[in-house]
Amino acid sequence: MTNSTTATAPDFKGRSISLYHPNARGTGSAVRLEPRVNRDSEDRYNCFFLEIAAQQTAASHDQSKSPATFDWEKKITTKLGFSDVCECLMVLEQHQERLGPSGKGLYHATAQGNTLIDLRWQAERQNYLLSLSRKRKEATSPQKIAIALSQAEALGIRCLLQTGLFFITFPEFRRR
Repeated sequence: MTNSTTATAPDFKGRSISLYHPNARGTGSAVRLEPRVNRDSEDRYNCFFLEIAAQQTAASHDQSKSPATFDWEKKITTKLGFSDVCECLMVLEQHQERLGPSGKGLYHATAQGNTLIDLRWQAERQNYLLSLSRKRKEATSPQKIAIALSQAEALGIRCLLQTGLFFITFPEFRRR
């Protein structure tokens, strides 16, 4: 960042949507979708971050009435760029039943390990299943977290991805 007007780091707080699906067994999950659009092209985010976390505790219905909690510290995070967003839209707009050119999901490889993004339409349940699987290089088995999305939730996510696609592709159109 070169001048004093852009000297502060971008603040992305409050610029995400989260969907929480707790259950009484404590096996639910939550998903967060966060657009990262740069004001300064040096950062080179211009993507969406997709995070998914497993439910940590079930809600208590005793006197404490504590809500369910989610393990965001052990979340799986992946970055969705232009092509990834387009692949997601293919499923959400029902042009194909499952994510990826071969219907086997999208594979991301990093220095830390591999992530598989899967999104599919489940006709028998009339919903979408979103899952992230991550296998770190040092791990013996992968971590997988999934969440079922209602048609209404999928519609909202589709609209956010469609709108955000323009801004992650052409970030210079975004003004302060």
